[in-house]
Amino acid sequence: MIPARLVAVVAGVAVVLAPAGVVGADPPGPTDYETVVVGIEPATPTITVEMIGGDSFAQLTVQRGIEAVVLGYSDEPYLRFRTDGTVEENRLSPAVAQNRDRYGEASSAAGDPNATPEWVTVSNNGTYAWHDHRAHWMSPDPPPGFQRGQPIQDGVIPVVVDGVTVRINVTTTWQEAPSRGPLVAGAIVAGFAVMVVLSMRARLAWVLVAGAAAAGAIGWLQVNSVPASTGPSIIWWLLPVVAGVSAVIALPLGRSVAAYSLVLLAGIQLALWVFMRRDGLTRSLLPTDAPFWLDRGVTTGAAVAAAAGIAAAVIGMFRLPAPD
Repeated sequence: MIPARLVAVVAGVAVVLAPAGVVGADPPGPTDYETVVVGIEPATPTITVEMIGGDSFAQLTVQRGIEAVVLGYSDEPYLRFRTDGTVEENRLSPAVAQNRDRYGEASSAAGDPNATPEWVTVSNNGTYAWHDHRAHWMSPDPPPGFQRGQPIQDGVIPVVVDGVTVRINVTTTWQEAPSRGPLVAGAIVAGFAVMVVLSMRARLAWVLVAGAAAAGAIGWLQVNSVPASTGPSIIWWLLPVVAGVSAVIALPLGRSVAAYSLVLLAGIQLALWVFMRRDGLTRSLLPTDAPFWLDRGVTTGAAVAAAAGIAAAVIGMFRLPAPD
């Protein structure tokens, strides 16, 4: 019976996508805020500071031969950059728990700022990135009393460089809303592709293959656009790749239960990828080196391809003759 087939396919989807919920730390995501470094006092050429993901992570690079210590929110030693490039984290600093996610939802009672530091190695190349709550807006709600395009806050990240306290001054700005043009363009392109495939009486699995390929490329670019220490997830590109493989396998199987099941699986996988990236459709900045318009266009195109694939698979299953 058709319901039994659908239950079996949905169960298979749950098994295949189970790893999708297992990700690392809170990685950079789409944001409406951009933080920039406006000055380092006193100026020193021995350290370099960069903001990752608009305002999500502060990344510090320290020259070899220089020792630097990033201070936590209670002026306790939080990160230590040794002269040989080793970067260590003080596991007893309250900042460790607070910096696990963007909004510092972990208990501030964790750790002890007055305890003797317990250092653990977190990097070996003199570079490390972390959520620093002094360098981004700490609420999912817009800042009251401000408008888009305006600076909303200033912050200071203190670092002791070879015994000298250095202030890294930053400013956060609420960015203008993005254009909706790429969303419309992506949907139109994908919709046109669906109509062309249908007019040729070809399999809609081809649309899924194309959409999944584009989505996989966008996901791969995103993973490789941010440092590994920020926790990028392979799901960003693996999920559409699996969807594409499912659609490719379905192509030679004709109009069968197996083919429609694989197309349904691919459609659901691609739809889940779109759902995971939904914030990127409306936020100003994206954590990727890809052009933002291309990222948004591919996401909406993948949504159309996923919807068409799911609809075709379900309709096809209902049209199959019932088994004896």
